[in-house]
Amino acid sequence: MSTVSDAARVSAERALENRTSGRRVIVVSTIGNALEWFDFMVYSFFAVIIAKLYFPATNPTVSMLATWGTFGVGFLTRPVGGLVLGAISDRAGRKSALTITISLMAIGIALIAFAPTYQAIGIGAPIMMLLGRLLQGFSTGGEVGCATALLVEYAPANRRGYFGSYQMVAQATAMLLGSLFGAVLTRSLSPEHLLSWGWRIPFIAGLLIVPIGLQLRRKLEESPVFVAKSRERELSDRPVRDAATRHWVPVVVGMGLTVFNTVGTYIFLLYMPSHATHTLHLPLADTLISSSISSVCYLFLSPFAGALSDRIGRKKIMVTSMALTFIVAYPAFLFLTEHPSLLSLIACQGLLTVIFSFHQGSYPAFLSELFPANVRSTGIAVSYNVGVMIFGGFAPAIVQWLTMTTGDPLSICYYVMFGSALGLLTLIPLRDRYNEALR
Repeated sequence: MSTVSDAARVSAERALENRTSGRRVIVVSTIGNALEWFDFMVYSFFAVIIAKLYFPATNPTVSMLATWGTFGVGFLTRPVGGLVLGAISDRAGRKSALTITISLMAIGIALIAFAPTYQAIGIGAPIMMLLGRLLQGFSTGGEVGCATALLVEYAPANRRGYFGSYQMVAQATAMLLGSLFGAVLTRSLSPEHLLSWGWRIPFIAGLLIVPIGLQLRRKLEESPVFVAKSRERELSDRPVRDAATRHWVPVVVGMGLTVFNTVGTYIFLLYMPSHATHTLHLPLADTLISSSISSVCYLFLSPFAGALSDRIGRKKIMVTSMALTFIVAYPAFLFLTEHPSLLSLIACQGLLTVIFSFHQGSYPAFLSELFPANVRSTGIAVSYNVGVMIFGGFAPAIVQWLTMTTGDPLSICYYVMFGSALGLLTLIPLRDRYNEALR
């Protein structure tokens, strides 16, 4: 009787320890990932100011195009970062790779935060901004694959969607903090102070909290799936080669799935302040308020959607989200264009973000389940970053160019509909693995 009681007690203690470890990984990974993404995204919120200071031109549209082009150039290094850091993650562990990513991000943040303006040093100013963006892109390229693999591999079998959704919670937290910083600064500082030094405050704040992020990353426990594969000697010595030769089909499929993910993220949540300010002539403070509200919706709905996908499947939710976005995008943007105001912006951006959040809560686990553990970080990183580089990183520049050349402010809507359609064509033939064991 005592033996049975002791066994039950040990089993209960292990279950409690596993739950505690799972919560710790969610919290630490989410906080660290949010710190990483915060400074990466702040650039987009202050794009209008950066355009004036670092890319001056007689035509304001050309200046904005150069600014968003520099934003997009940072995405060229993302696939490289994904390959290098994803391979480190699959060979040395998720924890090691995540510590490297935030260290590299700190250097990129410093270059942007302290770069002199074009007026002060001429052509050196946009070059420093470009180098900072390239470093940020390399770092973030490794972040997504490593963090997503860690979260999904730590999850119980029936909670992978919920755990994986915290990758999106981290991004939403970063967007929210960036929006709030921008809203507070634009309302509390004069335009002159904001232009001269106020825009640098969020970057400096991000730089100051990097040591906290590093400390949190060092305390992370390694993924139990990775530990088990390492113990069984089932890790890949060349994960990049194996992903390219043995798992190229899921890599290509992952790129297709990422199209809607990245178009939605960079249009609904990042480019909207610039579009509303530059094209619709709304005050910057109003656009940042709207982005803050949308980020709150994204923050709370993503884990709800992830948990729902654990119960009814991920594919149903993702297909519904894509289809609704395709249907709603045109009337929503048409209404905003014809009635530009803070309330209209909140309605348009909020509605599209709510629909989009259900896809995002399901997406990380669905993508992770396409790959085995020995190439999971590399496979996710390559799929995600190539898709983001092509369709997301240059999305603001493409939309800006389309709007400039066609004179049609609804060009932004057509790009969203394109991303929805391509995502649907990729997803519909795929099998949902939500109720299968993680490989």
